[in-house]
Amino acid sequence: MRHILRLVVVAALLALATGAQIPAASASGPTNPKHFFWAKGQPSPQGIVASQTSDLVYHGGNAGSGAIGVQTRPAVYVTYWGPEWQTGFTQADANGAVYSSATLQNYVNTFFRAVGGSAWNGTQTQYCKNAPVGTTSCAGLPGVQYVGNPRNELKGVWVDTTPVPSDIVGLGLQENLVDDPIAFEAQRSAAHFNTSNPQATFFVLTPPKPIATGQPAYCGYHTQTTSIDGLGNPFRIQYSFIPYQDANWPGLGSGGCGMNWTNKTSDSFGRGVFDGYSIVTGHEYGEAETDPDNFFSVQDGWNDNQGGQENGDKCAWSTTANVFLNGVSFPMQAMWSNRAFDAGKPGCQMSL
Repeated sequence: MRHILRLVVVAALLALATGAQIPAASASGPTNPKHFFWAKGQPSPQGIVASQTSDLVYHGGNAGSGAIGVQTRPAVYVTYWGPEWQTGFTQADANGAVYSSATLQNYVNTFFRAVGGSAWNGTQTQYCKNAPVGTTSCAGLPGVQYVGNPRNELKGVWVDTTPVPSDIVGLGLQENLVDDPIAFEAQRSAAHFNTSNPQATFFVLTPPKPIATGQPAYCGYHTQTTSIDGLGNPFRIQYSFIPYQDANWPGLGSGGCGMNWTNKTSDSFGRGVFDGYSIVTGHEYGEAETDPDNFFSVQDGWNDNQGGQENGDKCAWSTTANVFLNGVSFPMQAMWSNRAFDAGKPGCQMSL
């Protein structure tokens, strides 16, 4: 049976790598709903809950076969999806200065090369797996394994020139993970990189695309692909969707997704115009480390009992600053620290 399953997975990987379509599974309702990061002040379906009066709680790390609880050996793969990344495009900042897509790609790639081993990412290392359900501190618990913070977490970058659906942002909001083109793209990325590493997060970034009229837009999300008895996606991986951070989307709230949020004037590296990219990708990256499993609406890692808010959600848009990640300055948001909160300090911290 294991040999047959291996053949099925290999065949699915080959189909994804060549662009073939995998039949979607039927579903009566949403499976593994995405965990969206909404813009500040956005009238979104879920809203933004800054639940800063309670700890994160561990929920067991055992939701379905393949659950990992937390990422003890984090890794990142980045896919720039769409031919526009190859041909190039431009973006004007809040002051009218124009920046290229190549500058944006360098900004994101440098961020992921620098974030591992940083003091900012150290905030996540207080959280662990193999702890009892309801745990709020791993200190002194036997047999636990903590979120890791190794250097050099970026393991691969790929420009996939396959065309992106024009309404990809709306699809990312509406589709189940068994028929979601972004989930398929994450699987294609895994096939391209020849890995199904459960400790990795596959980031998918798309170029400027419109959204359906009246659809609320969002800054990003993270979740998992689905694999249930051969239905849906061929195997279970963590991925994050970072749509183009377009400040002109309707209903995006105040400040959009962070352009010039921390740095009002942009520099040549892209700090300012691309503030939102390090803020949003950092938010999703930190949440994928501490609460990666999302299995049929069950989040089994670290989230609170105030609506399931994760360590990034609890500090969303409340505290941002330029911080050094292994010698490179990036605008970042603070992340929730149970350790700081339990010691009587603000829960939103830039380092452990």
